[in-house]
Amino acid sequence: MTKRSKHCSKHEFLPCLLAVYVVAVTAGMLLVYHDFYYDILETKCIYYCICTVLAILGTGGWLFLAGRPKETVNDKRNLMDLAVVVWGVAIMISTIVSPVRFYAFVGNGGRYAGCFLLMLYVGAYFCITRYYQAKEWHLVIFVAAGLFMCVFGISDFFDMDLLGFKAEIMETQRYKFTSTIGNINTYTSCVAMVMAYAGVMFAAAREKKKAAGYGLCTVVAFFALILGESDNGYLSLAAFFGLLPLYAFRSGRGIWRYVLLAAAFFTAVALVGVILRVMEGQVVPITGLFQVIAGSRFLPGMVAVLWLATGGCYLMERAGVFERPSVTSMLIKAWLVLLAAMTLAVLFMLYDVNVAGHGQRYKGLQSYLLFNDEWGTHRGYVWRIAVEDYKRFPLIQKLFGYGPDTFGFVTRMNNYPEMVERYQELFDSAHNEYLQYLVTIGPVGLLAYCGVHIAAAIQVVKKQKGNPMAVAALLAVACYDLQAAVNINQPIATPVMWTLLAVSAAGVARDAS
Repeated sequence: MTKRSKHCSKHEFLPCLLAVYVVAVTAGMLLVYHDFYYDILETKCIYYCICTVLAILGTGGWLFLAGRPKETVNDKRNLMDLAVVVWGVAIMISTIVSPVRFYAFVGNGGRYAGCFLLMLYVGAYFCITRYYQAKEWHLVIFVAAGLFMCVFGISDFFDMDLLGFKAEIMETQRYKFTSTIGNINTYTSCVAMVMAYAGVMFAAAREKKKAAGYGLCTVVAFFALILGESDNGYLSLAAFFGLLPLYAFRSGRGIWRYVLLAAAFFTAVALVGVILRVMEGQVVPITGLFQVIAGSRFLPGMVAVLWLATGGCYLMERAGVFERPSVTSMLIKAWLVLLAAMTLAVLFMLYDVNVAGHGQRYKGLQSYLLFNDEWGTHRGYVWRIAVEDYKRFPLIQKLFGYGPDTFGFVTRMNNYPEMVERYQELFDSAHNEYLQYLVTIGPVGLLAYCGVHIAAAIQVVKKQKGNPMAVAALLAVACYDLQAAVNINQPIATPVMWTLLAVSAAGVARDAS
């Protein structure tokens, strides 16, 4: 017994260390704060850096002291590992050739996402994928922390301010910050990851109590996204409802639970609409895409049809209709065709509005489809000047960017008078993570970053599609990725995403080593 105990201790230290780390990042990043919103970004960044440096040093130190330094090298790298390595190399080269090398390393000219922080993502990825052993309860803590974050955010909709976060905040900023996260766009990014993870686990759960818990968390996240007052959240909802069937439709249980989630979401939209009418003046008004959906005359009928469909699918599942592989396979293929058709429809609408000039056809959606400088709270302007500035870069910067998180230096150098004159604002982020990476770490870094996410999806589909935790973590990352097209890379939601990305790939990497 003594020998076995020592043997287990020797081989389980790193999995235990990385389990603590995964919980500390995924749950802790959602909750930790110091001086309310005044230093929320700095506090969460420092917290993540401390956790990650300790995890990396602990992993390296244990391997060295245990006399197994060779275990830090894996001769059988997979495609995702290669993409992460290329991304890391591109970041270092970009920092070295940057005209503002110090700021590129630290990132304190932007959102602290400089070389140091980005390389911590790389180090944490390899620690997690090599030595972490996933247990469901680890990410149950993440979901529980997310539930608190969502409930606190929902209370802000009723202007309750339970923890005094907004006691001294300026009135103009009062509704731009929420929960324990801060900016509403960052908040919806965090909520979306919690929603996606809980939603997949709900669709997969066999035990009724577990399904009820995950289902409740998913529905609360729906309300939190709707009440978050950010249109960015609807991109994550599109990813969630668009991609979940590729996993859920593999079983009858998954099919009826997916329809149930769709019914619950549109019911939540309808209920929020009722609350806004009944409590007008007592709650925070919600504008944007919510008004388009809630104001649709088709919404009540859609809610009724979805609840009827939920009951019908449940009865069909109980009758064993969905147990034949040919039926589920046909449904997944039909869904893929539907996704392709919807994608083509969106592309056509964008062409019809921006090229053919038929925006009036789309009424309330026109403002979302027409791209100009004012699109997305001036995002159109920032994207335009980002591309124009990138074109003026010398060759070395065209290849490797201006340096991690140095977008603010680029715009101040090239666009300062125009920004101040037009918007009285200095843009230090592209408000598009992919465009941000193009300008700051170049096309090499951008392609490697995209390659990491594509390779993760391929690996999970090939080797872990039967593992609901891996699928749930991957869908959470996908929800982050789609919202990242209009959002900022910052050390609040992004570290959580990278941790979930590594968790989704952990089993694959260990099998390859």
